[in-house]
Amino acid sequence: MNFGLDDAERSWRDEVRDFADTIGAADIERYRKEMAELDVERHATSFYRALCERGWVGLGWPEPHGRPVSEAERFVLHEELDTSGLPMYGVEINEAIGWMLVRHGPPELRAEHLPHIVVGTRMYAGGYSEPEAGSDLLALRTRARRDGDVWRVDGAKLWTSSAHLADYIFAIVRTDPEEQRHRGLSILLIDTTSPGVTIEPVRVMGGWRVNLCTFDDVAVPAGNVVGEVDSGWTVLSEALDLERSMSFGGREGRLWLARLLHRFAGRADELGESRLEELGRFVADLEVERLLGLRLAAIGERGAVANAEASMAKVFGSELAQSLAQWLADLLTPEALFMAGRGEPADDQFAADVEEMLRVTTVYTVIGGTSEVQRNVVAQRGLGLPRG
Repeated sequence: MNFGLDDAERSWRDEVRDFADTIGAADIERYRKEMAELDVERHATSFYRALCERGWVGLGWPEPHGRPVSEAERFVLHEELDTSGLPMYGVEINEAIGWMLVRHGPPELRAEHLPHIVVGTRMYAGGYSEPEAGSDLLALRTRARRDGDVWRVDGAKLWTSSAHLADYIFAIVRTDPEEQRHRGLSILLIDTTSPGVTIEPVRVMGGWRVNLCTFDDVAVPAGNVVGEVDSGWTVLSEALDLERSMSFGGREGRLWLARLLHRFAGRADELGESRLEELGRFVADLEVERLLGLRLAAIGERGAVANAEASMAKVFGSELAQSLAQWLADLLTPEALFMAGRGEPADDQFAADVEEMLRVTTVYTVIGGTSEVQRNVVAQRGLGLPRG
């Protein structure tokens, strides 16, 4: 496999880098404050809309809703902006839900929602996990029953990132109570302003807010089904594969190491031989994580959605990010052991960011499916091994 970029892709990378270079320290500080005020993970509305203005949201979608580009070009955009420390998580979630609408949504839903995603006038959240259904999503209890022209939804979703900012929740619900596990499930787009929707904050170690969303006899238009009724697990499986295809800490890890090298420029001897050897191993592992991401882009270029390969990238990247964050915290002790105020400049910003990432990466091996779940996916779907 050729992992290199062609001339057009290199030119595109230079364009993205030029844009990233226009974002200075004052802009980064402003984004930090915005994220703190919004109480979210790596999402700043002003940055999202700046990308929309450049036509950089919805890349790879067919016209008229997006701009057709290669998967390599889309990979380059996200890699360059992630490794520049820019808030891409909100963009990726909106794009993932938009892509599910492109692939499975009826024309009416595509026409209504996709234009809002590419101009940044609506936000979306994924409603998957529940109080009694975390890693085992198929234990979900949220129900929807057909009542004339609407579905009536009762239940709850937990750990729902950015739901307090979302206009719609992309939720998996049971629409056939007679079926079990992956049968009889459907995907509904639920308007968060509908009567009966309650969104309450839940605090996490990373320092931001996720949400408990409860639905009490919420009326959802019958046309708000993404995919076929009772076949929602197929759609959700693709959505989860897309989520797992995101970089879970690898791209940020390359930025952390670049900042570390800048900090110790001309003073490498202070690190000692063993630390330098460990540093070299992290550099090699981060390159592996990058190549795993490029493989996912190659699979997407063929028109497929990565499955076992996405789980491989997710488990490798998330565990690598945890190891790197802990290593940096140990290296920068004691400065990296104290929490700074969120959104406020710190005396040692790098150490403060390492402390934050030490907390943030703790959940990387849980969100999007635990490492145990990912290994099962790789074993069963990638290696063809039987269920244990």
